[in-house]
Amino acid sequence: MTHQRTAPAPESRLDRTTAFGAAVVLLALAGICALLGSHLVLGALRLAAGVLAALGLGAALCAVLAGRRVRLAPRPRLLVAAGTALATALVLTIPAVVATRVDPLADGATLALEPLAEGDAVHSLPSSGSPVLVRRADGSGQVLLDGVVHRVPASAHDVLALSADGRRLVRATGASTEVLLLDPAASVPEGGFPSRTFEGTPLALAGDRIVLRSCTEGFCRLSGFDLTAPEESLWVVGAPAETRGPDPAGVEVPARPEQPPGLLDALRTTGVLPAIPLSFDPGQGWIQRDPATGFPVGRILVGPEEECRIAVTGEAVTAPDPLHPAPLVLAVCSAEDGALTATAFRDGAVLWESAPSPAGDWSVRLDRGRVLATGTEAGSDTPGEIVASEQRADWTIPGGEGVEQVAAFSARIGIDGTAMVVTNASGQLLAYELAGGANTWTLPLSSPDTEVHGTLEAGTAVVVDGVERERPLQPRSSRRLRVIDVVTGEVTVEAHVAEEIDALRAVGGGRALVTVDGQTLLLGP
Repeated sequence: MTHQRTAPAPESRLDRTTAFGAAVVLLALAGICALLGSHLVLGALRLAAGVLAALGLGAALCAVLAGRRVRLAPRPRLLVAAGTALATALVLTIPAVVATRVDPLADGATLALEPLAEGDAVHSLPSSGSPVLVRRADGSGQVLLDGVVHRVPASAHDVLALSADGRRLVRATGASTEVLLLDPAASVPEGGFPSRTFEGTPLALAGDRIVLRSCTEGFCRLSGFDLTAPEESLWVVGAPAETRGPDPAGVEVPARPEQPPGLLDALRTTGVLPAIPLSFDPGQGWIQRDPATGFPVGRILVGPEEECRIAVTGEAVTAPDPLHPAPLVLAVCSAEDGALTATAFRDGAVLWESAPSPAGDWSVRLDRGRVLATGTEAGSDTPGEIVASEQRADWTIPGGEGVEQVAAFSARIGIDGTAMVVTNASGQLLAYELAGGANTWTLPLSSPDTEVHGTLEAGTAVVVDGVERERPLQPRSSRRLRVIDVVTGEVTVEAHVAEEIDALRAVGGGRALVTVDGQTLLLGP
């Protein structure tokens, strides 16, 4: 018997040729899309390249399976080619998408709480690991401590404040003062913090000693208590019925107050109870007292008739022992023509005193051992800033000669008694020491023309800038968020953020409160 080979049908040869042609075209298009996607940084072209390459491979496999040496029916042949194309498309696209995905900001947060709303206030201390006080608009408080949110009930009339060392929280009603020990390990059975209540208004809390002022039937007194001892007072001295409170540290206020602040006004604004007790006597003026004995310390700080602002601040970072700064008393007094004279006191003695500033209309900020004045000089409508510090007697512009010699700044992130953080046209983020102008640290921005915004509070800067897109599938809306310790320049947090940032607050110790997706996150060590 004679066997003859049967030639493939013309339709089969045509299908195979068409499949090979389609594979060549699809693979060529995939290469073009890949090149254009990489050049134009377009994610759609990068995904199209992966899909087209998979389809090209499927078409080529279909052509091979249609050959005379492979005996597969048309339906299985199509299923094998389609399955291979699908698997290839997934391999070429999914890993690339996952590699450029921006992780949610919440993944790196220490804790989350209800979003900050209008009227909410945040108070913190510069030290690392210190508690953060969030005061809600309805008066209630939240203490963020060791990764846990502790709720503190309070009314809108009450004043909540942290002690200067961060160990305690004070709740003042005007008539009484409750002192809470911020120690989660010593919590009471009800789940709150252990506390003690005293009669009077708090003036200072230094270590374990609190100083209060109270009045009964027209007789006023200052008292000192040891929080670790029985409730008997350490000392009691008489006080005048007429008095006033100090000014808030770190907050800009008019140099000449329209009316004297109340005892709790500064505490309500700053959320921090100072460690140095100051008392005002209409017959003598401002006096610093020893919290252990109640005795006056040193000289009278400011006379009763002088137009002055006075506050307790932390010491400048250029102090002899910057790791253990001691609090100072700062006073800035205004003459009739508006000229300012700043004086710093330690233990009731003058530490340094400035020369009079130019006359003018000024607002002042007493912060970190320096005085920053903002306003206009007499005879001028151009606003400006001047600084008084321990480094020289004359008032200077922020940064002094050191800043005058550098290139113009494109934006300013913030300024405090330690430094000012700015950007320049070269695409750099820089910090300059406020008094001397030394460039303390420099960090790069993504590009010179990127949009930058941020804030500077409690010795921490939070800066958000754009992200230079280097890969096609990288999200266009992502931005870079950095949390920076202003003194050292250490970046404590760096993250790419794809969510919309609704609110941004810097917190002491290189931390930040960032509101995204209906929640506020605490970031940082």
